[in-house]
Amino acid sequence: MSKPYDHVNWDLIDDNKLRAFNSHNVWRWLVAVALEWLLIAATIALCLAWPLWWVWVLGVLLIGTRQHGLAVLSHEGAHHLVARSHFWNDILTNCLTTFWLLYPVQGYRTTHLRHHRYLETPDDPTRVSIDRYPSEWTFPMPPRRFISMFVRDLTLLSQRAELTLMKCLWDVPGKRAPYAAGIIALHAIVIAVAAWTGHIWAYVCLWLVPLCTVTVACYRLRSVAEHSVGPRSERYSRSVVDNLRTTRTTTASGLSQFLFNPYNISYHIEHHLFPTISAFRLRDLHAVLRENPVYANNAHVTHGHRELFRELTGRQIV
Repeated sequence: MSKPYDHVNWDLIDDNKLRAFNSHNVWRWLVAVALEWLLIAATIALCLAWPLWWVWVLGVLLIGTRQHGLAVLSHEGAHHLVARSHFWNDILTNCLTTFWLLYPVQGYRTTHLRHHRYLETPDDPTRVSIDRYPSEWTFPMPPRRFISMFVRDLTLLSQRAELTLMKCLWDVPGKRAPYAAGIIALHAIVIAVAAWTGHIWAYVCLWLVPLCTVTVACYRLRSVAEHSVGPRSERYSRSVVDNLRTTRTTTASGLSQFLFNPYNISYHIEHHLFPTISAFRLRDLHAVLRENPVYANNAHVTHGHRELFRELTGRQIV
């Protein structure tokens, strides 16, 4: 059993201001999910209408980023931020996001909330990555190695690491069988429809391939951006949980945000400080917090992916 850790309490925002950010909006979440699925469906239709190799390659890349977008939306469900009812929160999250990505929100929640509770301490479950694959999760690293990691992700050469991730996503309290049955049933229906319509390879190439490549690469980029801050010697060896100084916020906009950091997920300091705030409100919360000198002097805020690349590869920012 993990030991309890003290938490650094930062007084960064007035309770009345914070209360304004605390609200559930299931319709906003449902619209976001619907738009993701609409884009995925349109991409698949385009690939089927123009069966050219380069169209399918672009389709795989785009669908993979939207699968990651669905995973980010499932993160809302892991924190019970989709619906006030826990029952409907999990039903909606599983049926519209996680079951399609081959895991249940219940398993994701178990690991993820433990990560929040034990952030950067020896009991943080995310330390399994650096324990098993230290060369891939120790930063800064040479640019060539950094780029090669993503090349391996995109070419199905990182499957061992992916299996480790899936194991964490299946840390389900109680029996796993009902969730596995639901996922198998859902994908069996999709496979049957694909086979009946003569598009079985579309399911393989336009769903499973991006899920095992592009989505994994997006997850890696997001993960290394979120917490690879501070001295390497202090990672996963802390005796106190400090959400502010062990997390990175990466501000992004436009295409990079759409592809890699949808729904404000890169405002990660804000998320760890106030995990009950919906991701849809994190950018606004960041704008309020940065006016506080304590936040401004202690928060690690990276401006854009170019600056992030330089930080992760040890290059001086000019």
